[in-house]
Amino acid sequence: VVKGGQTLAVIDVPEMMKGYESQQAEVERTESARKQFRAAIDVARAKVDQAEAEIGKAKAQSNASTLEYKRIEELVRTKAVTQKLADETLSRKLASEAELASVKASQAVAVANLRASEADADGADASAVVTRKRLEEMEVLMQYATLKAPFAGVVTERNVDPGDFVRNAQTISNPGKPLFSVARMDKMRVRVPIPERDAVYVKKGDKVKFVCRALGNKPIQAKVSRTSRRLDSKTRTMLVEIDLPNEDGRLLPGMYGTISIMIDEKLNAVVVPSNAVRYGLAGESVIYVLRGGDKIAHAPVKVGHDDGHNIEILSGLNGTEQIVTGMLGRLKDGASVTVVKN
Repeated sequence: VVKGGQTLAVIDVPEMMKGYESQQAEVERTESARKQFRAAIDVARAKVDQAEAEIGKAKAQSNASTLEYKRIEELVRTKAVTQKLADETLSRKLASEAELASVKASQAVAVANLRASEADADGADASAVVTRKRLEEMEVLMQYATLKAPFAGVVTERNVDPGDFVRNAQTISNPGKPLFSVARMDKMRVRVPIPERDAVYVKKGDKVKFVCRALGNKPIQAKVSRTSRRLDSKTRTMLVEIDLPNEDGRLLPGMYGTISIMIDEKLNAVVVPSNAVRYGLAGESVIYVLRGGDKIAHAPVKVGHDDGHNIEILSGLNGTEQIVTGMLGRLKDGASVTVVKN
């Protein structure tokens, strides 16, 4: 007896375990690389910020040098200062402009490095995702090495022992055997082939009585659970399935029994034994009844359901008549008889 999800066996797959460990190491490597690239982004972004700050400083220096040069140049024209001072001021102006251009170039390099670091980080993120997905795939595959009961039931067959070599030997010519067979016992499914003449009347929910001779004659009450709604081309029968309650576990898989399906229930119906119905020369249904206690009368009737033992009489009898049963041969209408058995 097993519970749903209970482990039945564990298959040792060493090569898969080694591959799993290798994949775990690969995940750790890609995660480490991803963190390094993310750190590189922070460094590159700091350099960009530093370059932008230096650009601001260089711009201020360049502007100050330009203003100073213009002021000195005006003083040179009025002979207030010497040309040498103007030349020195121009040199400082040109140096500050060159410094500004250099800082701008450094900023462009820093931005390019930041973009490259971001691209490397995105690639590392993608690689980390791929390695994690592969690890998850291997985890799923390794779960198949642990065989678990799909539902609560009883292990009815076991075709493997501890230490056996297990391989996938299932082919079309050699279907192989399952390692375990688990049967659900709290509910039993009965499959019944219904003849074509009755198949059109059977539907889901019809009342059912099941009698298993091995368990006595007490019927088990149930209902039709499902129907195939088609006839088998070879047997001309329709498959009907019935789920029987079996909480006590008395019913065992493979047992045989008798099923009665109530396809049309009537509280008041006229029913006669099957051997009471005769058929006339034209194929009409006739029943021999007694008139006056000793005379035979042919009563034409219309028949309904026939279960092989009894036949329903839809019209022609009211249910109070005495009828002739048994294989007595053909009796003429009006023939005199003596009743020997009621």
